[in-house]
Amino acid sequence: MATTADEFVPVRRWRRPIVRTVTAEPEAINRTIVSDRAFLVLVTVMLMFAYRDMLTSSLRYYLSLVHLGVLWFVPDILSFGIMGYFTWNIALKHRSPFAILLVLSFTFSMTVGIIFMQTNLFSMFSAAKLFMPFFVGASMVGRSVTELRWVTRALIALFVISTVGVLLEPHISYPWLGQALDNFGQVKKVGRIWWAGGGKIRYGGFAGESTMASYMMLIPYAIVHFRFSRLVNALLWIPIYYAITLTTNKTALIVFFFFIIWYLYTHFLSADPTRLLRRIAALSFLTIPIVFIAMVVLSGVDLTSVDPVLFSLQDRIQHTWGFPFIWMSENYPAGLFIGCGMGCFTYPMQYTKLASLWVPVDNFYLSTLAMMGLPFAVFVIGMFTAVYKSASRQKLLLIAMVNFYSVTVQGYGPSTCAILLAYAFSDMFLPSGRNWMRKFARQPSAS
Repeated sequence: MATTADEFVPVRRWRRPIVRTVTAEPEAINRTIVSDRAFLVLVTVMLMFAYRDMLTSSLRYYLSLVHLGVLWFVPDILSFGIMGYFTWNIALKHRSPFAILLVLSFTFSMTVGIIFMQTNLFSMFSAAKLFMPFFVGASMVGRSVTELRWVTRALIALFVISTVGVLLEPHISYPWLGQALDNFGQVKKVGRIWWAGGGKIRYGGFAGESTMASYMMLIPYAIVHFRFSRLVNALLWIPIYYAITLTTNKTALIVFFFFIIWYLYTHFLSADPTRLLRRIAALSFLTIPIVFIAMVVLSGVDLTSVDPVLFSLQDRIQHTWGFPFIWMSENYPAGLFIGCGMGCFTYPMQYTKLASLWVPVDNFYLSTLAMMGLPFAVFVIGMFTAVYKSASRQKLLLIAMVNFYSVTVQGYGPSTCAILLAYAFSDMFLPSGRNWMRKFARQPSAS
């Protein structure tokens, strides 16, 4: 909904009428499903995950120095409780069909994964932990993370710190670079140096990994950019662009250019940004069949002969994207219908006897389809309904951005990816999109 002019609303407080300035926000807020108290817990856990992901390498390093590495898992433990809240409040109390489908699919997928991968206790916990952040974002039905000012400021600080961390890295040798820590018997490097084609270093800032660093700059900025003036946004583009180029993340750069084009068009040419965003969000779902088409049409094609920069795309098309489905068709045909279970062909698989089969399936929809099977294909239909149920410009923008991002990003590591992806689609659990949008049109919310 387009931003309207300031309104003066009389408010009675302490028996004395005062005037409060209210600005209509670019997102709709519906407090009928998620209470303010529950929402406070949700955004707090979201920020715990976000800051943990943004500071991954540095935080792991310093926690290990003071022997408090167990604190790393605090938000994960809290997210299990949120999964229970989602089940009770949204699936059972409000009887959302797609919420019920999600809970049942997750439970069934966990069972299949335990049998298929013959998981031990740690890998089973890791597989469940993989998906818990998705429930955190999915629980924010009808709510906006920027309706609370302190959360908005925390998100601003998040992308600023992440950007600064990347910009400083070429000039500062971070102490955690090259360090390896023991993680329940698994040696994990927290400061690995990554290289791109041509010998370029892929800087990861405080996160230690370039894809994660670029995501923690771009997506939080997109969420809060509504709060900035045109001039401030234009000025912020300069350091964000330069930092993304230092990470050498091509997906992030493409999504960033999409954002700038959308921003300039809506602010100078479009009179109805919400309608435009709804169309773009709907069209962004075309990225799903395009991936399957690319796997069929471009399999065996040498894309590097066109441009060496296409090597990573060629590798995904010919090796990683299709491998789980090819392997299952030959060794586990039932998996093509019911999936191979939660955690298969994602990082928890590395903790099982099937670790040799693990490949980086860098696509959210493909990796989730491999884990959950055809029930997830039905769930995607529900995700599409969010485009028409949501009255939030913020969420519509995120739907488009995360769909573009999901082409080459799995979406489960870092956990914030899963949270914000589910948050973008969370309005799919609203009972009726049309009724809700009509109600919001009559009663615009205030911050």
